[in-house]
Formats: sequence, C-alpha cells, structure tokens
Amino acid sequence: MELLIEVFWSLLLVGVPIGVFTLALVWWALQGGHLKESTNIKGLMREMKAMSRSDKKKKKADPEWEKEKLHPLQKKWTKFGGGFYGIVAFFTYIVVETLEVIDTVTHLGGFIDFIKNLNLDVIIQMFVQALMNFITAIVWPVYWMKRIETHQVWVWFVMAYAGYWAGLKLAQILIQRRTQSAR
Repeated sequence: MELLIEVFWSLLLVGVPIGVFTLALVWWALQGGHLKESTNIKGLMREMKAMSRSDKKKKKADPEWEKEKLHPLQKKWTKFGGGFYGIVAFFTYIVVETLEVIDTVTHLGGFIDFIKNLNLDVIIQMFVQALMNFITAIVWPVYWMKRIETHQVWVWFVMAYAGYWAGLKLAQILIQRRTQSAR
C-alpha cells in the first residue's frame, strides 16, 4: 500500500510536471523546425541529445546560422543538454529560479519595494544566485533527493522518466496530427 501511495504522489508531483514540460519544449522545437524526427521516438531522443552540440558546430561552420537561432529559452535548454537529464535540469533551474525570485521580492517587502530597492548590488546578487542555481540544476538529482522525503527514490526517478517519455510521445503525436490535417 505504501508503494502505491508513493507511485501516486510521484506521478502527481514529478511525472505530470515533467511530462507537460517535456511536451511543451519538444512540441515547440518540432513546431519551429529545430527538431525533425516526428515518427521515431529513439530518433527524436538522439536528435535532442545532439541539439546542444550541433548549435556550436553550426555557429562555426555557417555564419548565416545566427539568423535562424533558437529562442532564448530553447538555448537555455540546450545548455543543459537535450535529453532526459537536460530537460529535468532545465525544469529544476526554472523551479529554483522562480523560488529565488519570489524569495528576493518578498524579502525586500514586495514588488513595489523590490523595484525601489533595485540597485547594482541587488542585480549582482541576483546574477551570482542565478549562477549558483545553474550549478544546482546541473546536479538536479542531489537537489531533488534532498527535497523528497522517501525511502523509495527510485519510484520518483521512474515517474520522472515516464513523464518525460510520455511528453515526447505526445509531442510527436500532436505534430503528426497537425501535419496530416494540413495536407
């Protein structure tokens, strides 16, 4: 019974958010033509992993490539890598950054006071914190294991991967249906 409860909570708190996040990112990349593989899931996974490495090669090989570069959010995703690890790292970065911004704004007394107190020192602190959050995101398993109170961490990782896989598959299905209806 304990395992069933753990599966439910991990699905709700990790599987669904990672699935929706993966769906959004991959659908956006497929829609924009940054990823081409919309029928083979393994091919799509390989293409996503290669995406971050190929951006650097494209910049060097083709100066015109800058005109068709990725959106800043997609570029951030490629910095973390394109596969499961990269998507969860990017998700972790967004979660940590959001919590950090909320904490900073509330610590300074609210949004209006935050704007009033915005100076070079606060901007530098936020930049340093963003770099630290980037490192936290890169080592996301450590971050999430500290946050999850369970003896069955493997269930949470399995649900995260299941959400990732479901998001990939759903993005492919949506793109395929859109392509078929356009014909």
